[in-house]
Amino acid sequence: MMNRWIKKFALEAVLTALGAAMLTGCGKKTAAADSGVTKVVVGTGNAYAPYCYLDEKGDLAGYEYEVLKAVDELLPQYEFEYQTSDFANVLISLDAGKIDLAAHQYEWNKERDEKYLFGKEPYTTYVTYLAVTSDRTDIKSLDDLKGRKVKSSTGSNSVYILENYNKDHPDNPIKIDYVNNSTDEETVTGLVNGVWDATILTKRDTEKLNQNYGGGKDVLKVTGEPVQSSSTYFVFAKDNTRLQEAVDGAVKQLKESGKLAQISKDVIGGDYTESE
Repeated sequence: MMNRWIKKFALEAVLTALGAAMLTGCGKKTAAADSGVTKVVVGTGNAYAPYCYLDEKGDLAGYEYEVLKAVDELLPQYEFEYQTSDFANVLISLDAGKIDLAAHQYEWNKERDEKYLFGKEPYTTYVTYLAVTSDRTDIKSLDDLKGRKVKSSTGSNSVYILENYNKDHPDNPIKIDYVNNSTDEETVTGLVNGVWDATILTKRDTEKLNQNYGGGKDVLKVTGEPVQSSSTYFVFAKDNTRLQEAVDGAVKQLKESGKLAQISKDVIGGDYTESE
């Protein structure tokens, strides 16, 4: 009898504990649901300083992150959560529904526009040029790159420009070297050593490479007229107009208050929100 009573008491205790745990769990879920806050998963890069990268502690840092933090502060109905990956995989994650917003200095192009919903408020200018070693005088335009090797990365707007050029010039196309996840140092070394004849960069990125890897000299330069003059936008799934409109509204507020320009100055080193 005693053993049977002990077993019964133990079983009741377990069931009581489980019931309490379930109630506690339900209470948390109800509180979260009642808060009215929607989680937004933001996909961004991990190796493009000073825009989106991981610092020495492994924490997300850079211009994209600082702008998004400021946007999130203006949108109490949303809570941003961040997911980092290499550049080529950010839009793949958006395709797969793993993220709600893509942020990696994305420029508009027709191919992307067919698949994604672009924000309507740009937050950085992005004027790109051909970048070559400082001693080269033979390259000033895309026409000068026929038959030559150019470094680019899968899914980038630079690749889009180069591939479209090759479609129009099939007899002597540019040789595109698809290099993903390369470091800045590898980019400089490859150009200096003749692995590539050119790449496509902004002036500010070229200056950054010279400062960090030029040994006190300008080993690289931009040449010719801009390959493309554009801006960068946040990118969403096609049907996510509610989030797009909310984020656009916040970006517009940041512009009008001057905070966006200040973030650009603090993180990138100048106001690149309206000019290069």
